[in-house]
Amino acid sequence: MDIKECTCTVNNHKQCAGRVPVFSSLDGTELSQVVSLIVQKWYPKDAFIFMEGDIPRDFFIVSRGKVKVYGYSPEGREQIMYVLYEGDFFGEGNLVRDKEADICVQAMEDTVLCTIDKDRFRELMIKYPQISLKIMEVLCQRLEKVEAMLRKISPKDVDSRVGMLLLELVQKYGRKENGAVCLELHMSREEMANSIGVTRETVSRKLALLKKAGIIEFLEKRKILILDEAALHDML
Repeated sequence: MDIKECTCTVNNHKQCAGRVPVFSSLDGTELSQVVSLIVQKWYPKDAFIFMEGDIPRDFFIVSRGKVKVYGYSPEGREQIMYVLYEGDFFGEGNLVRDKEADICVQAMEDTVLCTIDKDRFRELMIKYPQISLKIMEVLCQRLEKVEAMLRKISPKDVDSRVGMLLLELVQKYGRKENGAVCLELHMSREEMANSIGVTRETVSRKLALLKKAGIIEFLEKRKILILDEAALHDML
């Protein structure tokens, strides 16, 4: 699949970079210096940004769309580690080493990425240490997620994993609505299952049980209404 390089104006790049939490502490002049390094690329749905065995050299920021970061279990089953949306980044490991990737990163829908070459981005981090601190903050959050998942790895803890996934999505993408939380699911049932290490059928069954218990309600177009957020916390 072809990857197209963006021909956007500098102002559009600046608008994109300004939405990224990693650059939130930079002023206008500093942000302009970041923008001058950005190469923006379009990836069609299902295109690979890089695959296991590749040696990527860029730092990537999701400008539009979404990507999944995943590997494979010993049984050959896809295991999603993260789903990244607008403003999220990946490729931080590329900044400190030249190493074959042990993960795959793939566009889940038509996606636009802002890319910055490894050497230039390292210069940015030296010049603006606050960027490094922001990256460390996000990486710590990701590590905490992995540690929490490992604690729930027992097959008996499927309820906990489903509850933890919904709460994570609520925290990032939930919207308060008349005392409840409206959550738009950007993931299919299969993608949800792969992110917590269960089958699609298990996720569908658990969601149906949550609906029956009055904890959630299904809305149109992949939307879920969280009626009892406390009940999800009780599942952990």
